[in-house]
Amino acid sequence: MDPLRSRYPRYFAFADLMTSAERVVSAYRRTVDGGTPVGYSHSYRDAKLPEETVRVTVNGEHLDLTVDAWIGQLEAVEAYVLAWVSTRVHLEGAKLTTSRGRPDPYWKDALREANPGRS
Repeated sequence: MDPLRSRYPRYFAFADLMTSAERVVSAYRRTVDGGTPVGYSHSYRDAKLPEETVRVTVNGEHLDLTVDAWIGQLEAVEAYVLAWVSTRVHLEGAKLTTSRGRPDPYWKDALREANPGRS
């Protein structure tokens, strides 16, 4: 294990939380055009959030991820955020975005499933 991670576990846990949530949100945004907007913020950016908190927002609902809750299971964060976002976004009528880099395979398949008959 990295000696810095051992010495500053909360700092790195928060960085891992931010990375995991941002990976899901950016993959969605990079792939989906016209779907439900998905927001992302964290306590470094938004002083209203409690310390060491990452927030993902969909349709007024929010998921708060805290270091205290996730420090022992950081490897599960990305899958949890993906499942949470997936159950709240509406992809009917949305399209594949082609101008923002390589589409994410998960969201590409979800778009196909939500819009059968579209190419």
